[in-house]
Amino acid sequence: MRVRRRGRRQGLNLCGLALVAGALMPAGPGLGQEPPEVTEAGRARGEMLYQAHCGRCHGMLGQGGEGPSLTRPTLPRAPDHASMVGVIRRGIPGTGMPGTRGNLLPDLEVELVAAHVLSLGEGTAVEIAGDAARGSQLFSAAGDCYSCHVVDGRGAGIGPELTGIGLQRGVDYLDAALRTPEAELPVSRRGILRGFRGYLPIRAVTRDGRVITGMRVNEDDFTIQLRSISGRTVSLRKEDLVQLEKQLDHSLMPAVENMTESDIDDLVAYLAALGEGS
Repeated sequence: MRVRRRGRRQGLNLCGLALVAGALMPAGPGLGQEPPEVTEAGRARGEMLYQAHCGRCHGMLGQGGEGPSLTRPTLPRAPDHASMVGVIRRGIPGTGMPGTRGNLLPDLEVELVAAHVLSLGEGTAVEIAGDAARGSQLFSAAGDCYSCHVVDGRGAGIGPELTGIGLQRGVDYLDAALRTPEAELPVSRRGILRGFRGYLPIRAVTRDGRVITGMRVNEDDFTIQLRSISGRTVSLRKEDLVQLEKQLDHSLMPAVENMTESDIDDLVAYLAALGEGS
């Protein structure tokens, strides 16, 4: 059974920028090389900065949301302080994780945020409800999720690949995405085509009355290509269409209305475990 960890919540102490330098006492020869010793004021400010800049995606307590949970003993991309500083500063290309520009967070504040994030892996383990093994069976049988999603090379790539989804989304987000798919749609940041916007549902009506629905694969000024639920790719000329509806607030994924609470818990447990072995 996979578990997630609840980070320790620090009391807020709003210290001014002038106190930041005094909040860090580096243990090594340079910032970012060795884990610095952080004062109480530094921990409080690191938490405040994290909540202001990172909490929307990763959760105020670090337990994940649209972004992954940070309450792990070891984070795959940032197992130590130096690598965490690098991830915060540079971001992760090709994902929704942006880097911090120098004028957004000075180096000393990045150090404090990094120290706070790494502290989130400490604390009491919280068990995730659900049976991941049974969730795997539901995924391939009752849910028929392989008809749209790929996991470890198996399935159809109509919807997002889920091979490592447990390292990309929080448990609460996964639960909500199953119950109300259209309400939990990732957003696009800094021009990156990602999340839901990379899988935009389209409804097209041709001049002869045909209605074609599917996921947008590509589009230019004159044509649009769709992939239907059956996996067939269709190319349409826009001049042959009388209606082209981009359903920005819609998801082609069905909600789990006919599943029991136990079924949903099991599916969430399975999805949350995907990527744990990578």
